This record gives sequence, C-alpha cells and structure tokens, in this order.
Amino acid sequence: MESCINTIVDRINDLDKEVSKVNSYQIELNDLKQKINELSEGTLRNDQWVRRSNIQINGIPHKKCENLIQIVKSLASKSGYCSNPDTDIDFVTRVAIKNDSVENKPRPIILKMQARYKKDDFLSSLRKIKNLKASDLGYAGVNTSIYANDHLTTYNTRKSLLNEARRRAKEKGFMYCWVLSQGKTMGSLKNQYTID
Repeated sequence: MESCINTIVDRINDLDKEVSKVNSYQIELNDLKQKINELSEGTLRNDQWVRRSNIQINGIPHKKCENLIQIVKSLASKSGYCSNPDTDIDFVTRVAIKNDSVENKPRPIILKMQARYKKDDFLSSLRKIKNLKASDLGYAGVNTSIYANDHLTTYNTRKSLLNEARRRAKEKGFMYCWVLSQGKTMGSLKNQYTID
C-alpha cells in the first residue's frame, strides 16, 4: 500500500512539474504575442512613414508608352503648382490594385516627392481643382474623376476610416471629403457655405 501511495505521490509531483512548465510556456507565449503585436504595429508605422512624401493619384487612364512625368507636369500646371521635376520628384509609377471589384479601373499613380513639405504643397494645390476629369488632361471622351490623396498603406486604419468617411459623406450628400497631414485632420464640404 505504501508503494502505491509513493507512486501516486510521484505522479502528482510529476504532474505539478508539467503544470509549472505549461504555465511557464503560457507566460512565454503571451510575451511573444505581445512582441509580435508591437513588431507588427512598428512595421505598419514604418510602412506609412516610408510613404510620407507620396501622393496617390486616381482616375487617370493608362496609355501605352505613357510618360508619367509629363502627366505630373500637366497636373502641376492645371493646379498652378510650380514644380521642377528634376529636383522635386523622386519617382513616379503605377501600382497594382488589390482585390479590385471594378475591372478596367485605371491603376493609381504614385508620385514620390523629394520632400514632405513639397508633397503637402502639391497635394494642397491638387485638391483645390474642382471636378478635374481625365478629359482635362487630354484623354478625349474619358470623364473619370481625377483625385489625389496621401498614399496610405492598405492596412492603415486611416485609409479604412477615410473610405468609410467618403461612403458616409456620399450618403449625406457631401461634395468633398479630405484628410490633412496623414490622417490628423479631417473635414467635409456639403456646399460652399457648410464645413463639417
């Protein structure tokens, strides 16, 4: 009987050790989850930081052998922004659209300026153009609206917030919805006299 009790006590001690290991692993797992979350948030912040001097231009149709620098020059001219592409522009490219539900939608143009303040100035001047259409830039018969915004990351909640704000602004009859300084300020315009 005593040996049976000793065996049970030994098994209980072994189980206590295993429970301690599991508890230790659980603590380690929770720490690792927290570190992964911190790294993910840091990566998302860094991804947005890299885009701080970028403008995303939507609505410009793709042409074979297009000159994106020339398109940017045309936009600068239309908006009254004085630009020197040789010193102001880092690069211009088109990017793919993920999970786009509308086929034949033109891919956005990403413009990276050499300095963030130049991006802010150019973006501000582009937003002052009312009802800019592709036909205004020489795309005959194409009436898609052209608009420009900060180039936000796909996972950036501000992008989701901006999209939701635009959807609601459209429902409420607002003409415009915008974000300044990468999501720090937001406004909408119902008519020329009402700002929300």
